Amino acid sequence: MVSFRGEEQSGFLDLVGTWLSQQSWFQAAPGRRVITRVGGLRLPASHGDPDQGLHLELHILTVDHSAGQARVAVPMALRTRPSALAGKTAFIGRLATPAGDLWVYDGARDRAFLAAWHEMARRQQGSRNGRSRGEAFAEFDTWPAFTAKLQRTPLDAPTPAVVRTAVTIEGEVGETGRTVVDFIRRPDPQRSAPLDTVLRMTRSGSRTVAGVLGVVTGSWPESNPTTGENRWVTGDLGIIREASIAAAPASALVRTALHDESDFLTEATRLGRSLGDFHADLAGNFGAYPQTSLQLEIMNGRAADALDQAWGQVREDFEESEATDLAEVVELLTRELRDAEQVMSLQKIHGALSVDRIRQADHDAGWIIDEDGGMVDHALPLRDVVSVLISLAELVMETSQEDARPAAAPADTAKLDLGLWYEQVTDAVLEGYRSSDAPRAGIESDAFRAAMLTEALELFHRSAARWVFQPSMLRPSRT
Repeated sequence: MVSFRGEEQSGFLDLVGTWLSQQSWFQAAPGRRVITRVGGLRLPASHGDPDQGLHLELHILTVDHSAGQARVAVPMALRTRPSALAGKTAFIGRLATPAGDLWVYDGARDRAFLAAWHEMARRQQGSRNGRSRGEAFAEFDTWPAFTAKLQRTPLDAPTPAVVRTAVTIEGEVGETGRTVVDFIRRPDPQRSAPLDTVLRMTRSGSRTVAGVLGVVTGSWPESNPTTGENRWVTGDLGIIREASIAAAPASALVRTALHDESDFLTEATRLGRSLGDFHADLAGNFGAYPQTSLQLEIMNGRAADALDQAWGQVREDFEESEATDLAEVVELLTRELRDAEQVMSLQKIHGALSVDRIRQADHDAGWIIDEDGGMVDHALPLRDVVSVLISLAELVMETSQEDARPAAAPADTAKLDLGLWYEQVTDAVLEGYRSSDAPRAGIESDAFRAAMLTEALELFHRSAARWVFQPSMLRPSRT
């Protein structure tokens, strides 16, 4: 059999260059561009695809342009005839070869390429030159083989430099029948901190994140900035995840519950427990340590200043009686913060968590944490709890501007008390967190209550003096 290489075909780089110029994720200065292939890999054709002349390749390219240089990775399926299943959005172009025309498709959307990509990770295959490798995690190597007889659905990607596709094995049900695969358009030798975090948690058996099932890496030469010499570096080209990474976010289910006027309490309790277990898993994998007395003093001083500042910018917007009550709360919390002596543990947390970053899981725990946008080291876990509850309050306040009753409901139907609903759901989240494996001291502290009140006042300021918090939620209490 004659060896085939796409990059050796006349017009190949021109075809890629034209396609790249039309992609929203490829931002390069206009003008002349020089494209060079610097790495890549070739995959065996998948079982179940009728195209006997199919070629599956991934190319790592550098693009030199007037503003600098970019590195891109382009997975490809080169077919001997058009593919109606791939769709127009996946079509890269038509390539003339001595053996006949080939129709070139984005492999990230092609069934045969997706199957071969999964198999490379599942079977932990490597290239002959050792520069590409597939790895399997979380017993992915025990899954049934992937063939071209699969379903794939384009999904919104977490960043423009990633293309995401949901894959379903035909005839399989449950967790071992579905995956989500991310192809990295702009490969880098440095693995991202969020992905590294999730990979370590997957290895330890954590169920609070969508586990990594497979990773495919590749290599390319990169110039040493000091010596100018080229050296081979390795980076991630594609990540295969459990399907829950693309499941419905908690925010969508909260909106449904509000509009249906249902309580959401069971879900909220599970959400809180999952968040607590997530923090416990992070501490177990990356460690936790108590604050020093100096760190405690600095943290509490900053928290007290933030609370005073937040109160100062909104106090005139409250009615007199409510302002008097809140002023007492602010004064008491500020004083207790400055006098506090109880240290808390610092650890890795998400740091940018909201109900949009908590997703439904297939397993009994109910929820997983989407790591996108995180992670933060040396922080208090209570920060994640506060940010989740404040994002929940924002959703409730959005709903307060809408008609929460069903359209067919009688006019005299009692309207949902959104303040009470939020208070009860908040209590359920906190109760779930207390029942988790995470220490409960953080959410019982003055620091937590001060952070909640500060963020609530900031939300009040941003939302033109709308308020969803019951006074009892923000007063210091001892439990």
